[in-house]
Amino acid sequence: MDALSELLRVIRLSGTAFIDADLTAPWAVETPSSSAIATRLAPGVRRIIPYHLVVQGECHVQIGRQKLINLAAGDVVMFPHGDVHVLASTPGLKPLRITTDAVVELTRPDSIARVRYGGDGAPTRLICGFFACDEMLSEQLFARLPELICCQIDAKSTAALLPRPVQGSNTPATPGVGAVLGKLSELLFVDAIRAYVESIRGSEGWINGLKDRYVSHALALMYARPADDWSLESLARAVGISRTAFADHFVQCTGIAPMQYLTQWRLRIAADALAHSDRAIKFIAENAGFGSTPAFTRAFKREFGTSPAKWRRTPVRELPTESADGRHA
Repeated sequence: MDALSELLRVIRLSGTAFIDADLTAPWAVETPSSSAIATRLAPGVRRIIPYHLVVQGECHVQIGRQKLINLAAGDVVMFPHGDVHVLASTPGLKPLRITTDAVVELTRPDSIARVRYGGDGAPTRLICGFFACDEMLSEQLFARLPELICCQIDAKSTAALLPRPVQGSNTPATPGVGAVLGKLSELLFVDAIRAYVESIRGSEGWINGLKDRYVSHALALMYARPADDWSLESLARAVGISRTAFADHFVQCTGIAPMQYLTQWRLRIAADALAHSDRAIKFIAENAGFGSTPAFTRAFKREFGTSPAKWRRTPVRELPTESADGRHA
């Protein structure tokens, strides 16, 4: 059982909106705000993650005034927090600011938008897209990710699976291509996250627990079966370690006690269900692993500062913030 795979399953990650860009030097573009894109491309979704796969050539990417990163064929770069960024053939060029309207106009379901831009210099080909996911549940993952993640993949093999649209138009793709594109995007995301997890050193909050065999196994169990009657003893027994050693491992890796982490995860599952379904609060509490509705209500108010009923009626919901040690403020 794999903790990261279980979490990615739960957060309902999906690929959406694809652009096939043929760019020739000199060129530079600045992306629009991901929150604005989310409002237009995926109504009801507050987290949109842009990514770019370099299929041919090379380019540079930068967030704000941060250090430039050089990208070559086979690199995929993604922005877990949706930061505005600049892509360019050469550093220092004034970028063309891409508007949200332009992105929305270009992208259609089950199609790949073809874009050509730049001068008459060296070519670069990018496959660009967006991941949409549930903010309530994905916060467990994304709160600990950096602004930019870059990793290497087999760009030619991936690009070969993508249908090539007719030049200069958004050509409707063959039936089922939307699902194929979405799955390819998800694979890119999973590869990038795994590469990042393998590269981190030192304390990085709960995500560091993915590298510990006992903590990772326990996290996978929590994500896959949150409503089970877990205790510190039963989790320790399930991962094959003593209760004391398991608690020590978990706190050292994540900065939080196992049962406290499980309670927070259960509350996020419940909050997500309240926001996206009309099921009875009693049913939601039981499905999230709470033995009684009053106990659930008390825990929910401590975590979110309001009752489950009021949370359900609130159109804009604020998530609890996470401190540097992995606990909620």
